[in-house]
Amino acid sequence: MLFPWDASAQYNNRSRRNGTQIPESGNIVVLVGAGVAGVKSDICGSLGCNEFGPVVSVGALYKLTPNFGISGTIDYVKLGANEKDPRQTSNISFESEVLAFSATAVLNLWDSYAGSGNYRSSRKRFAVPYIRGGVGAIYYTPTSYPGEGNLDDSQTTYDPEREYPAIAAVIPFGGGIRFRINNEFSIAPELMYQITTTDFLDNIGPRLGNPGNTDHYGIAVVKLQYTPVLKNKIFSKKPQSR
Repeated sequence: MLFPWDASAQYNNRSRRNGTQIPESGNIVVLVGAGVAGVKSDICGSLGCNEFGPVVSVGALYKLTPNFGISGTIDYVKLGANEKDPRQTSNISFESEVLAFSATAVLNLWDSYAGSGNYRSSRKRFAVPYIRGGVGAIYYTPTSYPGEGNLDDSQTTYDPEREYPAIAAVIPFGGGIRFRINNEFSIAPELMYQITTTDFLDNIGPRLGNPGNTDHYGIAVVKLQYTPVLKNKIFSKKPQSR
C-alpha cells in the first residue's frame, strides 16, 4: 500500500534536486558572442574566395513565454574576399567593416521544460533548438583594391563607388541550439544569414550580367547567455508567516 507513495516521494525529491525555481518567462537574458563571417557578393559567391573575418555580438533577449521571446542585438562584422575569376585580367579584393543592428523573434522548437504533469515547471531541458528571424539595419564602410592578399599590404585602393559610411536594411534569419549550464548561464552555437538591400558591401556596384543582385553575408557565432537571478529571487520569494 505504501509503494506508490514511496515512489512518488522519491520522484519529487529528484525533481527538486534537478529542477529550478527560475521561470522561463518574464526574464531578461544578456547575450555576448563571438565568431566568424563570410560574404556573398558580385566578386565572391563561394567559400573558396572568402577571407573570413571576426564577429563580435552583444544584445539582450526578453522571454515572453517559455517558448517565445524577442531579441535585440548589435554585431560588429568584418567581411573580406578575393576575386578568383580567370576571365578577369585584374582580380579585385575588398574588406568591409559592418555594424549591424537587428530585432528578431526567437522561437524554441522544443519546450524549454522537460517532463510533464505536476513536475513540468521545475525541470528544464539541457538542449533546446531555436530559430530566429527579424529586421534590422547595417552601417558599413568597404574598401576595394587590386590583386589578392590583405588590405594592409596593398599599395593601391580603388575610389569609393558611393559615399561611405552607408546605411542599408537587412533581414536576418537562422537558428541555433541552446545548451543549459545552470540557472544563470547557457551556451548557444548559432548560424545566421543576413539578406541586405545594398550591392556595395564590396565597393562594387551592379556588374554586367548581375543586375539587381544584392550582397549578403552569413555569420557563425557562439553566444554566452546570462540570466540575472536577482529579480527572480525578489519576486519568487515566499512571504514569511508571522
